[in-house]
Amino acid sequence: MQTGLRRNPTNPAEMQAEQVLEALSDRACRQILTTLQGAANPMTAQELSSTCDVPLSTTYRKLEQLSDANLLEETLQLRANGTHTHEYRTEVDSVTVCLNDEDGLDVVIPGEF
Repeated sequence: MQTGLRRNPTNPAEMQAEQVLEALSDRACRQILTTLQGAANPMTAQELSSTCDVPLSTTYRKLEQLSDANLLEETLQLRANGTHTHEYRTEVDSVTVCLNDEDGLDVVIPGEF
């Protein structure tokens, strides 16, 4: 699915709106978001990859895309053995996109990080 937005926006609000629209138009991104919405605890990329049946390399790319669009939060967890892992969560349950005369597009994400 294509968003139809292929020009280079100069307004930060419009750039964020385009990032959100592109992330939400991607099936794997939507699958990751809905999985995180239903999760009781933050999940690692490996857990998301397995649960969503998406290759791990693709999962990492989609997590970066979702993070850039402010649709999820990434935290670093340090373990007792000295290793660390990244965990992801989302509090987003809706996104509102509006057209306006000044900026072109505005996006409102309740609970945005």
